[in-house]
Amino acid sequence: MTHAHPSIELAILARHAVQTRLPLRMLRTLPGHLTPPAGPPRFALIPGDAGDPAGSLGDLAMFAGLMHALRQKYADTEFTIIGTDNHHVAVPGAGDVAVKAAWRGTAGTRAFNRLIRTHQGLFVMGADILDGQYGAAQVARIAAYCNHSVKLGIPATLLGFSYNSHPRWSSRRALSRLHRDVTVNVRDTASLDRFTRLVGTSARLCADCAFLMPPAAETADAGTETWLARQRAAGRIPIGINLNAHAFASVLAHAGLDDLISGIADRLVHSAQRHALALLLIPHDLKPESGDLVMLEALAHRLHAAGWAHTRMLDTRHPDEIKRIAGQLDLVLTGRMHLAIAALGSGTPVLSITYQDKFEGLYQHFELSVEHTLQAEECLGDGFCAKLDAALAQRHVNRARIAARLPQVQALAERNLVLRPVRHAANDDTP
Repeated sequence: MTHAHPSIELAILARHAVQTRLPLRMLRTLPGHLTPPAGPPRFALIPGDAGDPAGSLGDLAMFAGLMHALRQKYADTEFTIIGTDNHHVAVPGAGDVAVKAAWRGTAGTRAFNRLIRTHQGLFVMGADILDGQYGAAQVARIAAYCNHSVKLGIPATLLGFSYNSHPRWSSRRALSRLHRDVTVNVRDTASLDRFTRLVGTSARLCADCAFLMPPAAETADAGTETWLARQRAAGRIPIGINLNAHAFASVLAHAGLDDLISGIADRLVHSAQRHALALLLIPHDLKPESGDLVMLEALAHRLHAAGWAHTRMLDTRHPDEIKRIAGQLDLVLTGRMHLAIAALGSGTPVLSITYQDKFEGLYQHFELSVEHTLQAEECLGDGFCAKLDAALAQRHVNRARIAARLPQVQALAERNLVLRPVRHAANDDTP
């Protein structure tokens, strides 16, 4: 894993101080007052990607789970998503939600100060961004926004996130300065241990809030459900497949995309012939750089060229529909954390392609063996078919284990909803 030069880390924090931390400190000293509106509570949400809050179906799943659960707890709750520009996003089960520009530069800092004063709480989609591997500057801004909120007396919560073993230094420093009243939720025990040890900030265990998203009552891609029923009637076992650039970054760095796809396709055809599999290809991130669509379309072409016709691409942009479909599969092979969560939340076993130290803790929630995980490099070796064989052989046992653990995992996910009262609000920079 590449580490940023110390000068870059220091430059990130220096720019952050000028654009965010110091302006917020000044804004707290100016005359002003909180203006929470009458009526239903309003909560502000920071997404994993402020530039494209709805680009990842995983992000949408977290939004949908959180909003659904909060509206169960607080009637008619209203939400505002913080982004880089003003628009709306469609969240399953919640409808169109406003995105307000309150992120970039000093202007974004001032906009956040105005916005948060009209809300009763701040929630941050921690996901897998807080170790700084996808950008350290956003972690520093998140920490400053949370601190500003609680110093105004407004509760702030970091929703369940994973934390890898090599976080960026500037991100660690920013999180180590979180105010004591910011609620920090970590979504697995391995990440919790790493976070408390490396950052030195107290946190509590939870599960990902996407577990709170209910499956769709129906799907616009009804043809897929019909196809799955036909495959089962013909005696084939339906499994889901996801490939993406993040999970295979280490392989793509030294092998071409064509070689990667052909190698996986050949092994899938071999296993599909032996086990009579039907392969449902499931994109779970629609951003061009994610690679889901490109890789899965290439895989579909290769599978058909190899003569395996029992293949279909799922066509939906709605994570609750994917969760509904995942519940109709026997197994899901995925490099996407939130596709794994959708499958497990539907009772379906998973075989995960691991990266960024994200999946092991998820498996611990369900007492599943990490033998049902793959390193990206294993997908081009003999171990791929062996791991798939084992996952298929144990799928019924694992389904029963998942069903037994799911109520406890959902209870852990509900910990994200707790709004801890602010006890030490102050207009200073004391953590």
